[in-house]
Amino acid sequence: MGFLAPAFLVGLAAVAVPILLHLFRREVAPPVAFTAVRFLQKRTIEQQERRRIQDPWLLLLRVAALALLALAFARPYLQADATTRPPVVLAVDVSYSMGAPGRLDAARTAATAALDEVGGDVPVGLISFADRAMVVAEPTTDHGAIRAQLAALTAGHGATRYAGPLEAARSLLEGREGRIVLVTDLQSRGWARGTTSLPDNVRLDVVGVGARVDNVLVRDLLVTRDQARAVVSNAGQGPATVSVQFGRPDATMTTQSVSLDGGVSRELVFPGPHAGGPYVARVAHAGGFPADNERYALLRDQAATTVRVLIGDEVERSRALFVERAFGALGTEPTTSYAVTVGTGADALTAEALRQADLVFWLSATGIDRRVVATLEPFVRDGGRLVVACGPALDPRVADVVTRPLGITLAGGDPGTAAPGGLVAQDPRHPLLAALGEARLDLARTTVAQACDMGVAPGATTISRFGDGRPALAEVRVGTGHLIVLATDLGRQWNNLPVQAAFVPLVGELARHMLGDGAGARVALASVEDARYQRPGVWPVGPRGQLAAVNVDPSESDQAVVSVDEFQQALARPPADEARVARIEAVRLEQDQGWWRYGMALLGLTLVAESLIARRRRAAEVVS
Repeated sequence: MGFLAPAFLVGLAAVAVPILLHLFRREVAPPVAFTAVRFLQKRTIEQQERRRIQDPWLLLLRVAALALLALAFARPYLQADATTRPPVVLAVDVSYSMGAPGRLDAARTAATAALDEVGGDVPVGLISFADRAMVVAEPTTDHGAIRAQLAALTAGHGATRYAGPLEAARSLLEGREGRIVLVTDLQSRGWARGTTSLPDNVRLDVVGVGARVDNVLVRDLLVTRDQARAVVSNAGQGPATVSVQFGRPDATMTTQSVSLDGGVSRELVFPGPHAGGPYVARVAHAGGFPADNERYALLRDQAATTVRVLIGDEVERSRALFVERAFGALGTEPTTSYAVTVGTGADALTAEALRQADLVFWLSATGIDRRVVATLEPFVRDGGRLVVACGPALDPRVADVVTRPLGITLAGGDPGTAAPGGLVAQDPRHPLLAALGEARLDLARTTVAQACDMGVAPGATTISRFGDGRPALAEVRVGTGHLIVLATDLGRQWNNLPVQAAFVPLVGELARHMLGDGAGARVALASVEDARYQRPGVWPVGPRGQLAAVNVDPSESDQAVVSVDEFQQALARPPADEARVARIEAVRLEQDQGWWRYGMALLGLTLVAESLIARRRRAAEVVS
């Protein structure tokens, strides 16, 4: 027998209390009237009767009650005589690349074959995954239910991401020994080295399915009032001639034909004028990935995006110069332009002033009390978008008041240390960095002389690092709010970033990443949480709930694959935590057995019996 909380066994010492009370209990003799007390002879008692426990049944019940209470709180369980069979978790890829003809059928066949190999007493779980993982069934010995759920799987619209299913399977196994069978088309873009790990007591079998197919897709669609530009790509190896339709989803469309060699993209122009509203471009091509055959865009009839740049005193206005000029260079169309205002002093930090901005840049706090800047934290928690640039005019200790509660800490850097170096991508696939393309190389060539020390807690994400390895750019999402922190300034005092060719694209992609492309006109499908809108279309899922175009990730159309050996070698395999495994197994046994419930039931019966016996004894004493 074992105990989950053996410290409560110390409470067994309390059983001595009723024993001592019964041993030292004094009998009170009833008074007897006797008038001739003076005639009684005084005598010394030479012998005393040895103390004896009276009412042994009452004592036994009280001792049992205290013992049962201590044992129940200690959460006892019986060790299993035979070890359970290690569970198996099936993880099946349902990303949109699995929509190629016959590919998902091959995945079901492979998963079913793995299910047939295990015994009927082996618990089997099922996970489906794309850019997010979903536990379809927790480990169960009902293999018939698993077969039915496998047959019901369909390819979705998400991109392949391998970290999610591995972490979900690890959670199902709870540290125990087990096996994971991952069935996928092995797309290389779904795997980033070092993004997750599995303990060495978990066996991973990777099953690759699907051969390369010819695929033509609509890679991009941009609509302005004057014209629409659709980028069509041939992701296959052979030439293809396809027709492309463009127009409103519910109206007659314009059609153009285009011929593409393998691996070639071409831009098609559909002249305007175009009114505001949703648009779609579709390519007629069979045999590839159906999900990337169409792409949506939204031409918005709205005012320019409002950007507020926060500085301290009016003399600090030059701190906002480069940010103002960057937004001014990003476009003048109503759907792509930005209205930049500079807020100075404490008045710009009021909750009412902050709510008037779509996006806020905080560059300086000179002359502002740190208690005033605390309004920026609830601004983010309430759905605001905030970019913080630590620099000579923004004391990291002041900025830390806002960023620390949200998961990013800031501290002053040591001036004696070497220069941090350029900005190096942590993960080039991050949406912000991926959108920059070749401009990422310019960021790496940036000269940074000084930076704040930034700590990134779990829940926050490091986007970019300095050359010396310290975090340079990090983000955290709090509900619908979004915070991005840069550990160096945007005023060209600690670095030469504002004069780099990548600065304007970086500022633009920061805005698009936080608000969506075109101030919310585009939203990545992977960031859509509502299951109703996790498919291409124009849905109310943008910032603050306005309409936005939701599309598949075109990188999923890249058919480059990683080998099974490369997949296995890139996965970190730390040793299993045996103590944690034993603890989890103990918790599972205790929860299954539930002996503490029986203990509490016996405790209740014991207290009832003790109450009845004690009441009868008191009644007998009164009668005597």
